[in-house]
Amino acid sequence: MYALVLLVLLGVVYHVYCWWKPRSPPIFPGQLPFIGHGHIFLKYRNDMWSYLKSIGEYVLEHGGIIQFRAGPHIVYAVNDPEVAGMIANTCLDKPYYYKFMSDGIGNGLVTLNGDMWKIHHKLLNPAFSQKVLNTYLNEMDVQGQNLVSQLTTVAEKGPVDITDFLFKHILRTVSRTSLRLEAKDQDMIDNDFGEAVEEIGNIIIHRALRPMLHLSFLFNRTAMKRRQVELIRDNRELLDHIIQKRKSDLEVTKDTVNNKDDFVPGKFKPILDLLLHLSDEQYVLSDDEIRAHLNTFVAASFDTTSSALQTVLLALGSYPDVQERVFNEIQNVFDNIEELTKHDLTKLVYLEAVIKEVLRVYNIIPLVARKLDTDIVLPKYTLRAGSSCILSIYGLHRHSSWGPDAREFKPERWLNPDTLPTNPNLYAPFGIGKRICIGRQYAMMSMKTSLIHIVRKFHISGDISTLKWNFEVVLKAKTPLITLTLRS
Repeated sequence: MYALVLLVLLGVVYHVYCWWKPRSPPIFPGQLPFIGHGHIFLKYRNDMWSYLKSIGEYVLEHGGIIQFRAGPHIVYAVNDPEVAGMIANTCLDKPYYYKFMSDGIGNGLVTLNGDMWKIHHKLLNPAFSQKVLNTYLNEMDVQGQNLVSQLTTVAEKGPVDITDFLFKHILRTVSRTSLRLEAKDQDMIDNDFGEAVEEIGNIIIHRALRPMLHLSFLFNRTAMKRRQVELIRDNRELLDHIIQKRKSDLEVTKDTVNNKDDFVPGKFKPILDLLLHLSDEQYVLSDDEIRAHLNTFVAASFDTTSSALQTVLLALGSYPDVQERVFNEIQNVFDNIEELTKHDLTKLVYLEAVIKEVLRVYNIIPLVARKLDTDIVLPKYTLRAGSSCILSIYGLHRHSSWGPDAREFKPERWLNPDTLPTNPNLYAPFGIGKRICIGRQYAMMSMKTSLIHIVRKFHISGDISTLKWNFEVVLKAKTPLITLTLRS
């Protein structure tokens, strides 16, 4: 009897100390004592997008801030643009589960803690300046032409899944501009590296969706962990080979006349060379750090950009009038041009509007997260330090500030700045705040260049209304079917 009373008292103390917090936001439905929302998390682990979407919708309906729990751990979900901006700019650390990613691909800009991120972001930022990105345009153009040649093999054959074509196209473009590979090394990246990174990503998500595997001593005893170690080792050897070979190539040319122009503006310079320059001249990056940044950039770029490009094509196939307007704009700009230039891309105003609207309505990254390192005191609520905070991009993109047509696909809204929301936090396809994606301009250039070639060559048909998503590291369309017909 006394044991039962003691157990009840301990339960009450646990509940009050770990669960009851004054000035807390509304609680997402379904919470149970002690385990919180963990049972719902397990229920939806094979359809996580439905759960994330339901959270996003609930946040929209309940004033922009809610909370839910994984055991004693509090997680807030926010789609209020002012609060989201405040958190994104003051709390730069990521929650603990981002470590699952750093275990897989290294500690790059996505996973570094706030203090180290500031240092490395400042070092890497010049590599993503518009002047440097413009030097990649010719390579993007070449790869766009190669993609069209490959897609021609499945044109006129009815609905097909072109996921693999886009995946390899973006991977090749990213690795060519970041690593400047020879053909044999490119084949290794296309086949071995790409498949390994995708498998590592699947392991990361599998672990993240199973709370018991968050415990390292359990995860370390699984076959998944052993497989992850194998994949990491293979990728490390591959990147080490590329890094050392590039170091040797640069040493050979170090004292030549041509090398004097290595860092002049306008000259193509792969990102790897810029990282090696920082290491050699400023002694600030180790080989491990270089490898982590390359891993992060290549992995993040080809996964997100290929998924986004695929979704743009589905949208164009679903809205024939939008597709025709994009085609006409491209024809007007490039009818008598054989080679793309940076100035030509800026003329594609409507194409850019279409891409932006696709990324708003069908955003493939539905959320980003921060660790709260201080109490966030708001007029109605207090968000507690030590908790995690999900910034709901899904909710921000459907906020009432977008107007009554917020859920509709309307590229025209981007053609009149006066009709757009004034708060910049309401559009966040590449993240929000200080830790916004460093490669966002690169991704836009890559997608524009690819779409120019695809739309000029093919008429696209598809139905985005039937689109279903798999939640992996990003949202990926489930077996999306697109019909390509050659234009005369």
